[in-house]
Amino acid sequence: MNSTIDSYTDQIVEFTLGTLHIALTLNEVVRVVRAVEITNLPEAPEIITGIINIQGEVIPVVNIRKRLGLAEQVMDPDNKLIIADTGKRQIAVIADIVTGIKTINNDYQTNIKDTLPGLRHLKGIAKTDGEIILIYNLEQFLSLDEEEKLDNALKTVK
Repeated sequence: MNSTIDSYTDQIVEFTLGTLHIALTLNEVVRVVRAVEITNLPEAPEIITGIINIQGEVIPVVNIRKRLGLAEQVMDPDNKLIIADTGKRQIAVIADIVTGIKTINNDYQTNIKDTLPGLRHLKGIAKTDGEIILIYNLEQFLSLDEEEKLDNALKTVK
């Protein structure tokens, strides 16, 4: 007997930036670490706060607040850094609080391209437990110009 599965689920890692709930898909997340000192990276794109060194690997730190136009916030020792793989490189995403892993049924997700086509940095929007969660698209977190600028800035570090 063949059966068709009409719906699927995604696992996401949810975190907050102020009152905003944001997520990355679980398969993009490598690990979560406590906030560490971030070293400035001259000539990097504006959304790159700097770099960190995790076990000998230099990782750019992304400030999604800047991309979404949110107010800046001073890093707090309680903040977390989500180390994620974009497919091109590993990055660290600043999070106020990592709330955990959630499983979302596709019935509760909206494809962002259908509703808000101007927000290419978002993969989708999910509504769960009364919360709206913005699912970030790491594959498109930097434009081609920003990628090139980051590559050139990182060359000065190595």
